[in-house]
Amino acid sequence: MKKVLVTGAGGFLGGWIVESFFLSGIPVKAGIRRWNSAVRLARRPVDVVPCDVLAPEQLDAAMHDCDAVVHCAVGNERVTVDGTRQVMDAAKRARLNRVVHVSSVAVYGKASGKIDEQHPQRSRGNTYAKYKIAAEREARHAMAQGLAVAILRPSIVYGPFSTAWTVSFAKRLTSGSWGTMGPRADGLCNLVYVSDVVQAVFCALREDQAAGEAFNVNGPEIITWNEFFQRFNAALQREPLRHVSPLPIALKAHLLGPVRTAAKQLLSHFGPWVFRLHAQSASAAKYMKATESLLKMTPTSEQLKLYAVRAEYDINKARETLGYAPLVGVDQGLRFCTEWLRQQMLID
Repeated sequence: MKKVLVTGAGGFLGGWIVESFFLSGIPVKAGIRRWNSAVRLARRPVDVVPCDVLAPEQLDAAMHDCDAVVHCAVGNERVTVDGTRQVMDAAKRARLNRVVHVSSVAVYGKASGKIDEQHPQRSRGNTYAKYKIAAEREARHAMAQGLAVAILRPSIVYGPFSTAWTVSFAKRLTSGSWGTMGPRADGLCNLVYVSDVVQAVFCALREDQAAGEAFNVNGPEIITWNEFFQRFNAALQREPLRHVSPLPIALKAHLLGPVRTAAKQLLSHFGPWVFRLHAQSASAAKYMKATESLLKMTPTSEQLKLYAVRAEYDINKARETLGYAPLVGVDQGLRFCTEWLRQQMLID
């Protein structure tokens, strides 16, 4: 590989890919939409470039002197779907050798059982799944036009810098109000540590047989969500969890649904204004921080449904075709997460 562009490099997974490639000696370019998202990347002498996936001129400039792109950028419908089309079009113009499109197992909907890559795709009312399914259609359209695209579908990606599956759960567990939920959380928790996803990305870039195919990316062991709560709680060295009723949590999640939607819309359409208000008004900053904390502490209604789903995402195809071999078990991954959380002073 001559050089790899990573879109969405300011995000959790994109940032990990850039740092891991850089530290491994793989020439990499970090594509970001806003400069304030490059704070983490600024720790390294990495080539950071403006790369709004909705701006063709920025994509063309970012892909100059690259021979591959890892597409991680995600957001609203325009960013996720139209942005994927723009990335594929720019990759064709640049005649790149490989595109790795990062999708999600969310494309399978709330299916149960052992699920391989041939399983039907259904959003079942989930907006994120709907966007990801549409984005995969754009990737497959580019494949049909001769672009060498590999699609990766990671499961629950956790690790340092993850807000959704690491920081938020640590906050919930340390609050003392979280616990096991009986049958409501006996679904299968398909955890994959972020460095294993980086490994899958590298394999998809390296292996010729990856082009034109889709691959599930999962971790080395499958546990239930109740087990995940208990094992993360043990890694945090907390008192054993008690059983809690999921009904009050479900009610709170339902009531906060409109607040969560409004916050996303506000940031999507008026982000710079919100950030200025946060910087200029102490009272506004305090209110925003309290609201953000409440939203992080409370799972979404979709997440609560997920806790009961008994689905396992099969990775035999990735093992056989890509040589993918997940290395980080749950206990080891949670230990890494806990050490990072303490280092960042996000928990006591």
